[in-house]
Amino acid sequence: MTTTNDQLAANATCSFGPKIDIISYHSCDASFMAVHLTTKAAPDCFVEGTSMWPNEHGGFNVHVDLSDERALQAAGRTIAAAGLNKVKVTTSENDLRFDVITATQFVLAMYSDALENSGFSVALELDVPNLEAVRRNVSIITLGRVFANSPNNIYHTTELLEVYFKALEQAFTQNKGQGQLSFKIYKAGDALFDDNCVGLKTVGQSSAYEPCLGVVDYIGPGADENKVDIALVGKGIAFDTGGYDLKPSNYMQTMHTDKSGMIYMAAATILAGAMGAGKHVRCYMPCAENRISANSMVTGDIITYPNGVKVEIGNTDAEGRLILADALILASKDQPKFILDSATLTGAAKIAVGRDMCAVLSRSNKMDPQLEQAFNYTKEEYWLLPLREYHKRYIKAKRATIANTSHGDGAPGASTAAAFLSYFVDPNIKWTHIDLSNAYNKESSPYLGTGSTGSTILAIAHWLVGSQY
Repeated sequence: MTTTNDQLAANATCSFGPKIDIISYHSCDASFMAVHLTTKAAPDCFVEGTSMWPNEHGGFNVHVDLSDERALQAAGRTIAAAGLNKVKVTTSENDLRFDVITATQFVLAMYSDALENSGFSVALELDVPNLEAVRRNVSIITLGRVFANSPNNIYHTTELLEVYFKALEQAFTQNKGQGQLSFKIYKAGDALFDDNCVGLKTVGQSSAYEPCLGVVDYIGPGADENKVDIALVGKGIAFDTGGYDLKPSNYMQTMHTDKSGMIYMAAATILAGAMGAGKHVRCYMPCAENRISANSMVTGDIITYPNGVKVEIGNTDAEGRLILADALILASKDQPKFILDSATLTGAAKIAVGRDMCAVLSRSNKMDPQLEQAFNYTKEEYWLLPLREYHKRYIKAKRATIANTSHGDGAPGASTAAAFLSYFVDPNIKWTHIDLSNAYNKESSPYLGTGSTGSTILAIAHWLVGSQY
């Protein structure tokens, strides 16, 4: 019952969202609006703090505040918010000239999921190799944003992975990806699924759409196909009602994006391959729906994982960690040098750090230096939250090893969720957990429009390329 590459090619067709054209400044015509970036403030005739105003050349000036590390990204959002969708961008100041990273972030800032955003065009002062790199980055990250934000009634579980895998394969080819790429989908009837995926079966039994485990294998130039260097794991809840611990309707409105960790991790894998990463990267994508039915899990249920850990269901809305556990056990069996997981896991992380950065937790309570370098280089924001041994006391259960939700006054939700995951990761393998609090914007931020953000894709791709693991 395993779905393979050939079946994907036969079964899947897809479109990838808005058309984004990125061209050289020297190739654009008179239909492009001229936008000039400057550190100078608006003239006195404008309200203090005005960020965009008309200039004497028939175009617009946009103020860029260099005290903000993401200032050029903010400029892109300012231009998009003004309704411009065909712009040529110039500057006379060296500090405002684009490189690949800042140009990528600038273009990504112009995207939103608004119905009227059918696409846009940007002309930049970059040479051809850098323009190609920006196009590569933007196309793959946008693909991730589109699929993370896809409505639940369009694609469910296995179909979602089939269509997404086909789109990723096309993106890999179009962007001249190097190395070998393969996709597989495991579901009921496959030994790997039946013998290992306790969490997926427990959560997914609530839905008419079967749970599954997607696996992306990227083997870069010179990498050993028999040895996984880095394992990625992403949470893929295609839709989350909360189960019998039902979410209030206002919290359920964005739950079609509860698959963002899975979608973003796969996009990062493909982007790293398009950049020529010389590693064997395996990306695990556990995917299920958390719905309500006669077959749904209920509080008090106890499940036993292949590593012997027994989990008592304390809350059916803490389902993401149950499916991540399956994938983390499998990733540990691969014995990679590093395991990185990403999930829209807790509301506690959003309360702690907001929606403009992700939360990072690790056993060492330090950001891995190479991962930190990649986040800083790509201007992706993160905040380190604590993960201590004593956090495990909040998830201890009387009838099982642990519970899937925390108890006790003052339990720190993001930390206790990571503590839960730690039971399923080989303690001898380096591991970092990302709580993806910045996966989605209900409202525009100063840097990104509404909808799925694509945050962390660029940073993780650069880490996969540049790290020594």
